[in-house]
Amino acid sequence: MSTAPTHQAAAADLPPWRRRLALLAVCLGTMAGPLDTTVNTAFPVISAAFALPPQAIQWVVIAFVLTQTSLTLVFGRLGDLFGHRRIFAIGLATCAVAHLAVGLAPDYPTLVAMRVLQGLGVGLVVSCGAALATLGYPPDQKQRVLALYAASTSLAMAAGPWLGGVLIAAFGWPAVFIFRAPLALLVWLALPWVLPAPAGRPDAATAPAAPAFDWVGAVGLSAVLCAVVLGLAELARPAGRAAVGLAGLGAGLLGAVLWVRHALRTPHPVLRLAPFRSRLFSGVQLASVALSLASFANLLLLPYVMTRGPQALPIGAAGLLLALYPCGAVLGSLLAGLLGARTGAIPLMVWGMGGAAIGLMVTALLLMPAPLLLAGLPPVALGAGMLVCGVGQGLFQVGYMDTTTSLLPAHERGVAGSLVSVTRLLGIALGAVGIGWFDAWGGSTALSFAVLGGALALLALRWGWVWRRAGAG
Repeated sequence: MSTAPTHQAAAADLPPWRRRLALLAVCLGTMAGPLDTTVNTAFPVISAAFALPPQAIQWVVIAFVLTQTSLTLVFGRLGDLFGHRRIFAIGLATCAVAHLAVGLAPDYPTLVAMRVLQGLGVGLVVSCGAALATLGYPPDQKQRVLALYAASTSLAMAAGPWLGGVLIAAFGWPAVFIFRAPLALLVWLALPWVLPAPAGRPDAATAPAAPAFDWVGAVGLSAVLCAVVLGLAELARPAGRAAVGLAGLGAGLLGAVLWVRHALRTPHPVLRLAPFRSRLFSGVQLASVALSLASFANLLLLPYVMTRGPQALPIGAAGLLLALYPCGAVLGSLLAGLLGARTGAIPLMVWGMGGAAIGLMVTALLLMPAPLLLAGLPPVALGAGMLVCGVGQGLFQVGYMDTTTSLLPAHERGVAGSLVSVTRLLGIALGAVGIGWFDAWGGSTALSFAVLGGALALLALRWGWVWRRAGAG
């Protein structure tokens, strides 16, 4: 039996200042994930410290991201069954140990192994972050809380590269891992005080036992996600072997078919398939994947544009310019918090997709040959397109989280929050493969941005039609 409703009842009795402290603690704890962008700045230094070839550094990313993504949905289900605060606290304790262990790793294999532990801890925290943030507030405040939660995530992503540079200059590469350990420990220590434990049910003695956890489905789902992400990662590598990547995708597809058969025959699967029969629910998840895929072009292609050619920017300036994208997401999330109560979740999604599409197409115009429209401006002008795209993503993310959590019952908030992380990573993985391939095939970065922006604009129009139908109904 889920503890979510009892947690909500307990948190609803808190005074407003205590609720705000609880939300702050959840946001700070969840920053363990997005603050991993500090590690990107340390890649060259880590490579030099362990005498690594450039391609070997990819395992620092793969070990962390793969572990987190493949287990997040499983951890979300565990939170729904056994308590979101409990899983969140276990994750914080794991993070505190893992952040320290990675920074103190004596060799590269140990560092990669500890990155797996770090991904495990962050997956535990992220899986229950959104549930803990929203369950303590009444439904009419959920969208505003989600906006603050999403804004804190984007803010951490934006600050990460700059903070990484400062920490490396002062303390060396281990600092980009170790600095997060005190933060996780502080939130772990404060959690029992700022967020009360769920109250026990008065009828607990006669209540039916909690459903057994679907361990077979959990292992199977993790294996499927691992196979898909590893296959996509291999296809995205410049020296990747296509046969290995396709084999991974094939194994993932076969595993997905077997997992679906298992889930349909299991009374309490780790992820219920019934909600996906709803066109709205499935469409929302696919829209999240599509937006993450298209928007990833900013981080995948623009660093090369900014640092090459006669108008090339220094790497530090390029990093600051790229930070405009997550900064835009912060602004979009906060704007969604102001607009959402009056407009609803689907309009936020429509405006978000439309804004991201406009940002991508502005970038396409800036990258076109000089005689055309906005083309010929210096590379810093690309910040305008990234900022607009980020605002769109922030608007969409709040509407998406609100819609997903509304379409699932309260006792599945952990699964709902986990879907945010999984759909985002699948979009990024597909973008890393698809955008890279299309850009090489088309030979024009401007064309890549134009196609992505146009496709996203069509998707926004499609969702606009859904919005109109909902209003007519």
